Amino acid sequence: MGERAKVVVIGGGIAGCSTVYHLTQEGITDVILLERDELTSGTTWHSAAQVTNFGMNQTMVGLKSHSIALYKALSEDPDYPINYHHADGGIRLAETETQMEAYRHFASMARGMGVDFEVIDAAECARRHPLLETDGLVGGLWDPLDGDIDPAQLCQALARRARAAGARVIRHRPVTGLRQRADDSWIVQTEAGDIEAEIIVNAGGYRCNEIGAMMGAILPVASMEHQYFLTEPIKAIEEAGHRMPLIRCPISDYYSRQEKNGLLIGFYEQGCKTWGMDGIDPNFTNALCPDDPERVIETFEGAMARMPAIGEVGIHTIVNGPITYTIDGAPLVGPIPNKRNAFCITGLRAGLGEGGGHGWLLAQMIAHGEACYDTWCIDPRRFTGHASVELTALKAIEDYQNEFRFHYPHEHRPAGRPMKTTPLTAVLEAEGGHMGLVNGWERLEYIKPDPAFEEALSFRFTNVEALVGEEVRALGRGVGLTEVSGFNRFEITGSGAHEFLDRMSCGRLQRREGRVGLSYLLNHHGMVKAEATIANLANGRIWYGSAAAAEYHDMDWLLQHIGADEDVQIRSLTNEMTTLVLAGPKAREVLSAAARGDWSDGAFKWLAVREAHIGIAPAVVMRVSFSGELAYEIHVANQSLMAAYTALRRAGAPYGMSLFGSRAVEAMRLEMGFLHWKSELITEFSPYETGLERFVTLDKAFIGKEALIAHEPQVQLVSLTLETEEAPAHGGASVMLGDRVVGTVTAGAWGHRVGANIALAFVERGLEAAELTVDVLGKSVPAAVAPMRRLAGQA
Repeated sequence: MGERAKVVVIGGGIAGCSTVYHLTQEGITDVILLERDELTSGTTWHSAAQVTNFGMNQTMVGLKSHSIALYKALSEDPDYPINYHHADGGIRLAETETQMEAYRHFASMARGMGVDFEVIDAAECARRHPLLETDGLVGGLWDPLDGDIDPAQLCQALARRARAAGARVIRHRPVTGLRQRADDSWIVQTEAGDIEAEIIVNAGGYRCNEIGAMMGAILPVASMEHQYFLTEPIKAIEEAGHRMPLIRCPISDYYSRQEKNGLLIGFYEQGCKTWGMDGIDPNFTNALCPDDPERVIETFEGAMARMPAIGEVGIHTIVNGPITYTIDGAPLVGPIPNKRNAFCITGLRAGLGEGGGHGWLLAQMIAHGEACYDTWCIDPRRFTGHASVELTALKAIEDYQNEFRFHYPHEHRPAGRPMKTTPLTAVLEAEGGHMGLVNGWERLEYIKPDPAFEEALSFRFTNVEALVGEEVRALGRGVGLTEVSGFNRFEITGSGAHEFLDRMSCGRLQRREGRVGLSYLLNHHGMVKAEATIANLANGRIWYGSAAAAEYHDMDWLLQHIGADEDVQIRSLTNEMTTLVLAGPKAREVLSAAARGDWSDGAFKWLAVREAHIGIAPAVVMRVSFSGELAYEIHVANQSLMAAYTALRRAGAPYGMSLFGSRAVEAMRLEMGFLHWKSELITEFSPYETGLERFVTLDKAFIGKEALIAHEPQVQLVSLTLETEEAPAHGGASVMLGDRVVGTVTAGAWGHRVGANIALAFVERGLEAAELTVDVLGKSVPAAVAPMRRLAGQA
């Protein structure tokens, strides 16, 4: 072999340059960056390059804060300073009070990451940005650190520092092939010779799927044409005496920032256009798409109405270039699904602004296995088999058309639906079911009272709350039924299966046939990696069940830890089967009427599993509950699902069986203090901090044991009762002790069985008796610590 490196990064835009630089900061200096042309010759060079602190969750806020701090340090480097307009400030505008409430939530969430946003009224918006017209404006969210940066200088500065640390940056060397060897290392093929690499990183921007195709991995990334205009100088800017703040406007779908003494104005027009779906010209480098100003006229007119000074000057430059999107708008940063020693950092639609943080987190993943934050919101494995480029294009158009319109709680937008359905999807919709989305699966959320019913989306309690309450009460009075589509299940077999799972789990593994146990898997740092229901069936079959979104994540974690000499096989049943949940005090009577056998408490105890027939449908039945009521999970092959559902509905009719959805389940699980993966169960906290001490057994070996023993718990998960009936505390809301942030809410809902507004939150240890408050939509709401399990339960 001519050349070798521990890591080869493919792509020399902000993603690749940031990754290489941060790898050297994590101690990995044996790195090569390969760029097919010049650095920044893809999307990076024509980026509008805005640098904001705003994010939809705390991980995104944290990585953006890192970007800002890094860029400021680079700009102040006396040996190689770069142009960074730091802290010009920026405003996200709002035309409704509902939008303002959402901004108050985002400000609460950001406060927990040390970021201070300010919610301001329309008059203050105009005072801070004198070009704004306030007609129809209610106010906005002020980001004091908003700014913009020179894209080329930024990437050159990162590459310069990476070279100084020992990394190699090679331009004009396109990759022509990728081949993985038996030991999971890679051969990176180029016209100038092959490079042997332990790890590869796809940082290919809009060419990421050309790179992916070389390794048999297509990523859910699609590109959109995006235009911005540069204006002639504007007199009011010349006379202002300060730089203009940035503007992001969900009302007229535009953004603006100062460029010299004029404005750069970018558009997110409704008549938008995908790019490169049928292939990309190999010679498209440092290039743009043809100007198409007609497409953005309506949006431009809206921008002029909000900022009339735009209409008084000419346009001297139009830029129209591709930017990348994913299915949910967040980037793909992390392990490539179903591959070993392969990572990606792509789909960065706001690449310059946040690319510093993305490279930082990816470098930590490569060097240490995890990053300092839980990175599920950017993990490529959050999308599974449904994630095609075609679906991504539909979602990219939808996201582009709603660029500055954030998602409200429980908002599921229509593009690309339905994607994954079960035989019951249409049946449930016919019965009034409102469907949400979980990993592409249509899943019942609640039953509508009439076909015309629509939820009034809000960060407050909505008109759905009464429906959820009635579903909970009906279940508690008798019996309820729901479908849990997409539930992840693996069948694990082999003579070493139990020993393997025992090593993966931090607790004692249930080994008895016919019994079910709950297990927690830790990472090598002793933090919570996964939660699994382990069911022991006949003939040595073990079922591993976990959250629907965990399908690729959990399979990846399990497969990479099977020893070469271990007799362990894993087969996914996730897309072959669906779960029905039967719950309530009359659930046993309904099950007994639908299935032969003795289902009495003595014959089928809590945490039992049995193979049976529901009517004529073969099924696996587990006595487990996520609601606290007596409940059964009934796992049925999709071809028999309709038969099982019909049998249960028929058996339940004499008992007044009702349907319930996931919103009711969420409310009930919070009352019980039951935890949800990637809500409370995240890689930032240990099982001790998460209240899972009873699931830890230290007299056995397991992954992460030594790190767990050495870890000193800093926080604890608690249940809070909030003294308000106006709104729940949404994930990310700050828990306060006086003026100090002492915790963060993971989830909240109204507990209909206990008549209380409930939230789960991680807070500093020892504050059980403190006078805590929660920042709920800008209001300081008293919050008392309550028992995690508020109901004794019938399970």
